[in-house]
Amino acid sequence: MNSSIKYFAVLMSLLYILIGAMLVWGKEKLSISSTYSLPIGLTLIIYGLFRSYRIYQKYFS
Repeated sequence: MNSSIKYFAVLMSLLYILIGAMLVWGKEKLSISSTYSLPIGLTLIIYGLFRSYRIYQKYFS
């Protein structure tokens, strides 16, 4: 069970980064104003990187 939780955590951190990147650089594909998409996208990318670092410390060190 610990192994599945580890891979789920890695998957979720990658999803945060990918969704954030899509919000920042994929504005023409989404109908979201850049007023909202840029700060939310950057927040998701930073949070995904933070989660990735914490997961690395917890499971892979």
